[in-house]
Amino acid sequence: MTKSNKILTDILAEDRNFLMEHESKDFLSKYGIPVGKYKVVKTKSEAITFANEIGYPIVAKLMSPDIIHKTEAKVIRLNITSDEELRNAYDEIIINAKKYKSDVSIIGVNIQKMAEAGVAEIIIGAVRDKNFGPVLMFGFGGIFVEIFKDVSYRVCPINKEEARRMVRGIKAFPLLDGYRGQIKGDIDQLIGVMLKCCKLLLENSQIIELDLNPVIVFEIGKGILVVDARIILKEED
Repeated sequence: MTKSNKILTDILAEDRNFLMEHESKDFLSKYGIPVGKYKVVKTKSEAITFANEIGYPIVAKLMSPDIIHKTEAKVIRLNITSDEELRNAYDEIIINAKKYKSDVSIIGVNIQKMAEAGVAEIIIGAVRDKNFGPVLMFGFGGIFVEIFKDVSYRVCPINKEEARRMVRGIKAFPLLDGYRGQIKGDIDQLIGVMLKCCKLLLENSQIIELDLNPVIVFEIGKGILVVDARIILKEED
């Protein structure tokens, strides 16, 4: 059993079929997928210390196995710019979590850097089809997915050329490729992450759904960053 497999097996042993955000990022980082700096803290003072270490503005999110939809539970605060704002946000997050579920299990509060704007926000996802196995999905974020359904799919494994065709195959591709003099995105780094996603899906049969959203693509040479991640596991037989 690989170390990555053990992470997933341990979570299933807890009678849980999903990874919390920090667990998903821990897992992704083992495959060299960039997830940025983050830390799950237990106290306000620990939160403030880490926030000053990575620099404001920051994001604070409650981590709990009882709360999958953090926005619905109002346990996310974005663009926190000072120690005082963080103290208030920390208290509000804990209060809202307990309002959402009185006996909520709180692992801690995840502190991470507020992501800078990039060339584009995209989505990398996957599902495990019972006939074809893992199927990778790529698309632009926001209205491009929600309204135009501008996405492409491939059955894993794929090579660099196939991944590049996935990226170039969506209607919004020119926005990544310097449309009308705009900055070009780091497509090579994006393709590398897509290949790593296929690899982790092929190596970990427990994963039935992967959702990296949003993923920020920066200009050429500056890579990409996974801002949020969700991994769903199949129940053990």
